[in-house]
Amino acid sequence: MNQLEKTSKKILSENEHTELVKTLALLVKKGVAFHHAGLNQNCREIIETEFRNGTIKLLSSTPTLAAGVNLPARRVVISNINRYNAKVGANRPISVLEYKQLCGRAGRPQYDDYGESIIVGNGNAEDLIEYYINGEPEPIESKITDDKSLRTHVLSVIVTHPGIKKEEILEFFLQTLGGIQSRKPTLKFAIDISLRFLSSQHLVVKKGERYAATEFGKKTSMLYIDPLTATYFRDAIENVSKERKHTFGFLHLISNCEEFFPKFSLRQKDYETASLMIENNSSELLEPISEYDCSRSLLALQLWITESTELNLSDSLGIESGDMHRMTETGNWLCYCLREIAKHVERADLLEELGDLGRRISYGIKEELLDLVKVKGIGRVRARILFKHGIKNLDDLEKIPVNKLAEIDKIGSTIADNIKAELRRVRY
Repeated sequence: MNQLEKTSKKILSENEHTELVKTLALLVKKGVAFHHAGLNQNCREIIETEFRNGTIKLLSSTPTLAAGVNLPARRVVISNINRYNAKVGANRPISVLEYKQLCGRAGRPQYDDYGESIIVGNGNAEDLIEYYINGEPEPIESKITDDKSLRTHVLSVIVTHPGIKKEEILEFFLQTLGGIQSRKPTLKFAIDISLRFLSSQHLVVKKGERYAATEFGKKTSMLYIDPLTATYFRDAIENVSKERKHTFGFLHLISNCEEFFPKFSLRQKDYETASLMIENNSSELLEPISEYDCSRSLLALQLWITESTELNLSDSLGIESGDMHRMTETGNWLCYCLREIAKHVERADLLEELGDLGRRISYGIKEELLDLVKVKGIGRVRARILFKHGIKNLDDLEKIPVNKLAEIDKIGSTIADNIKAELRRVRY
């Protein structure tokens, strides 16, 4: 069996058979592949390794491959210089800077004697050469003066410099790249707006001419979240009732905030699913919502923590495992932030539920499996298999003899020994 067939089989054996995975495995047999954010880490690593080794000859990719992945090539082909620009809502030509970044993959000194870059364009070839090849890359523009960035960093400066004056805050930001690129009155006005927001939301207090952070402000800065998100979380938590579960409501809160990524909007065919999900989980909502308040990411998180498979998520929502992985990472982090803010506002009654929800997002499990996944080596698949065999918690796991444990599907003797060793660590 040649290397390409082995790689194709490896992709199929190590991943759920979604349409994306099946297509990738089929293409790899022919020596070509694709690479984008929808692929999970396992697939990406396989593709990158085989491309480096030269077994995969052609790799079609989104621009993510140009940024940060050490993946040299002999030839880079840019099939279209136009790219969708969300700010203007239309296609725009890529920048010179991005062109240089993309072409930087070709002809790396330690790998090749030379490299080629090809632009497929329908404009005048001389103009393209003049603009992209002979052109100067655009200057770097600082984003520190954007609203979100500025309120985050103004808070950070106040936290680290208690008693700082407004003039000193302005002086600090005038020394940054953003400050050098801005007019002083514009920057001063932007800082004033940030300070007004931080004061009104009790993240900072002003005593005379000096500013200091409140305990809530310090907590927000330590969590590295946007102060706007922190206040959104705090206000939501303060209105939460004590009598019931809020799992779906917390998921909506997390997936609705600025930091959550990736966020997929609903397609026409998703509205019915969203409506049904809201109806089924209405008792867990923090406030009434409609399907127009939902994203596809919220539906995916709810399906994920009720043990939906990657195959089902791909078929029903068009969300691939790479995207789901990033959602679980940001979701788990935001759930931790939510829990920390709940601690701060003294809502001890919510801590256990939020801790459990973080683990459920991380593992993709129902509540009944939380005990089992405490043991290293037991994930969502093994935990569910064990549960079906009547092993529902750590006590059951301790009682079952190691040879009986080894007989269970997807366990085997080596894993059974490891589980027993890990169990002793968890327990004692």
